[in-house]
Amino acid sequence: MFRRIILALALLLAVGPALADDLEGVAFSQPVIGDNDLDDLKGVQKVAIASFVVQYVTIQNTTDGGAQVNFDATLNADPAKLQALTEKMYQDFQTGIKAAGFELVSHDTLLATPEYKTMQEKSSATPLMMETGSPGSKSGMYRSYFYTPKGIILNLKGDEYENHKKGYSGFSNLGDDTLTFTGRIGQAAINWPYYDEDLQDALGAATLHVRVFIPIAYVWSGKSYAGPWTHYTNGSMAAVRLGERFTRLAVGHKGDIAKIYLTEDVMIKGITDAKMIKETTNLFGKVTGREMEWSLKMDTYEEMIPKVVDHTLTKFLAKMKENI
Repeated sequence: MFRRIILALALLLAVGPALADDLEGVAFSQPVIGDNDLDDLKGVQKVAIASFVVQYVTIQNTTDGGAQVNFDATLNADPAKLQALTEKMYQDFQTGIKAAGFELVSHDTLLATPEYKTMQEKSSATPLMMETGSPGSKSGMYRSYFYTPKGIILNLKGDEYENHKKGYSGFSNLGDDTLTFTGRIGQAAINWPYYDEDLQDALGAATLHVRVFIPIAYVWSGKSYAGPWTHYTNGSMAAVRLGERFTRLAVGHKGDIAKIYLTEDVMIKGITDAKMIKETTNLFGKVTGREMEWSLKMDTYEEMIPKVVDHTLTKFLAKMKENI
């Protein structure tokens, strides 16, 4: 995994990823998409956006807390900006749905149904801050803020996201280590598919559930052995991207759920800057560590994230269209 991370970052920083044809000047790697149960999409023509959640990560730590990327002060300085970004992504997704040839239930029609009002009553209010609490999870510590468009529910459960990522052999029940209490939140006990099926029947439409996951860093940890000694390593580096597995589109149709999701991170270039503060060496002059100061360019973040999200969700919709 660490080798794959370094390779991805090397390609990004050295030559840059392939540019999207319609996004001149925005450098990012192209989405690599996985799916489950797309046979359940047969016959889908009319859809409603039942949930649309954007997870803005603001702090990431290594597993032992020794290295941290912290953009909380910058990203959380004005919550209205993140809300506006969320609304922009939601509006772009609505446009993309129509462009893909689907009939879209309007926002106001969705919110007016008794079935959706019931779901709103069971949803947590947003923005919602979630934190792993302390370093120690497999991928380190996260602090995230979850946003939804005005009136749209926060749904993090009920679409079996644990099974999205193929290749996690033996981890069919892999949890979400970006959430408080090892992935357990108050909504965990809510049977979202039950309420969602009622909504599908009321609208005569399939329901779309979007989650956009925006980490800010790669973190790693490991150990090696030399004779009787064990050497532990850990580190982090700023890398704003769309995160694999949790950036996904789930489609509820006749009680079934189809899933389209990223199997690799979409790397985005140009949002962070780095300054070396201190370099440490051993007795032989070999560099053993670097202390970095990372900064986030908020204007670039606000400009690029919606464009990359729109491009990625458009690819998801195309995959969906291929299988109806």
